[in-house]
Amino acid sequence: MSRYSATVALVLAAGAGSRLGGVPKCLIRLGGQTLLQRLLDALAEAGVDDVRLVLGHHADAIAAHVATLPEARRPVLLRNPSPGEEPADSLRVGLHSLASTPERLLVLLADQPAMGAPQLRNALTAFEQRTRGQHALVPMVQGQPGHPTVLDGLACAQLRNHPGGLRAWRRERPEAVKLWINADTAHTLDLDTPQDLQRLAQASGLPVELPLPQCGMNNG
Repeated sequence: MSRYSATVALVLAAGAGSRLGGVPKCLIRLGGQTLLQRLLDALAEAGVDDVRLVLGHHADAIAAHVATLPEARRPVLLRNPSPGEEPADSLRVGLHSLASTPERLLVLLADQPAMGAPQLRNALTAFEQRTRGQHALVPMVQGQPGHPTVLDGLACAQLRNHPGGLRAWRRERPEAVKLWINADTAHTLDLDTPQDLQRLAQASGLPVELPLPQCGMNNG
């Protein structure tokens, strides 16, 4: 049994990708693999087997891509019927999909190109080292909050119906949150603009490809 067999990963992929021309960002390819594929591989390598993917905009295109992956890598697909700019609704969709409260919930974005198994393991290890009364972990890199957020069962229960989502809950209960200070920019690196894609290609030395035009259709 994996050390993290009681961990559930909730991957948020409901965004419109409007600043990149309305494309599903998780289907951007880095070195020939989609960002979603890379993240699912990292989760498997880290020993996290229960993965749920919340879709919204571009749901059909992302679901079609998931269907091409090996069966062992396919996450449970969930749909946010009304995706907005904030991830609070998608988080609730994911939480309400759980039949039981997990010991640990990893909340991840699907478009973080540098997120790998080492970062996931480090976050889970830091979460295990939290002090009594802390129910969530948030990575902090150069003063910027990142991902994955890690939640325990109590935080999951409180967030199931919280109207403001994780951000508002954190403001209300700062004492319950462990701010994990580290220097790994993989926790804060995501892709929002064409300039971000150029910087990623230069930094990684790998080709970066946008999804095919038909994948950019808004089909939430």
